[in-house]
Amino acid sequence: MEELLWDFPSAKKACAALLAAAAIAVGAWADTPSGAAPRLGSAPAPGMAQSGPRFELELVPGPQYRSSTRWFIFTLPIYPQVACWVEDSLGRYIDTIYVTAKGESSAWISAPKEGRPEALPVWNHAKAGPTDAVSAATSASGVLRGSDLAARLPAGRYAIMLETNRSYDFNDAYPRESAGVSGQPSIIYRAEIPVGEAESEAVFAALGTGSPDGADGRIREGLAGMTTALELFSRMVVRYRP
Repeated sequence: MEELLWDFPSAKKACAALLAAAAIAVGAWADTPSGAAPRLGSAPAPGMAQSGPRFELELVPGPQYRSSTRWFIFTLPIYPQVACWVEDSLGRYIDTIYVTAKGESSAWISAPKEGRPEALPVWNHAKAGPTDAVSAATSASGVLRGSDLAARLPAGRYAIMLETNRSYDFNDAYPRESAGVSGQPSIIYRAEIPVGEAESEAVFAALGTGSPDGADGRIREGLAGMTTALELFSRMVVRYRP
């Protein structure tokens, strides 16, 4: 009994350290924000293009932007993953404007070796190798990003593609029992914008959904079965600034 009483403080400290480590690990495994990310209406984040020809991406949180999930004794906030890229008039991938950090690195703890291909499958299959995109952890207040990619493009019209997905976004069509981690699949949006001398703005329109299991990069037309996944953002705009 004396030995047990003597070891109790050490055991208590070890238990606390284990729980703290678990909290950190689960935070990395889930789609939680980490590090500094730009807040809408505040100063631009480091690396954000602020002058010269550029694209500006504005994503305003919608009613389903933030959710949460339970793991052991922890309640974890869940935010969307996002990738935005440019395609030419023939639908060929050019480069990425913005991608959330976990979407780019697939650094989910407790995920399979291949990561989470179902998170952003269309973008993952479209890109070829590493990108020069500005990446950041998901912000609790939305996304406001500038990219100097526009300065490297010839004048013309371009398609700006955007894919977004939030984990644990289950509904009747994609229930927890059979829909993996993501629940509803990613949604793909498109906006067309001219690059050249004049300033312009375009609002994203939904095209369809990505592969529920990440097996391919095909866009599935239509939005049947999608509910809360359509309410991650209330405003989705891309601008060209000369």
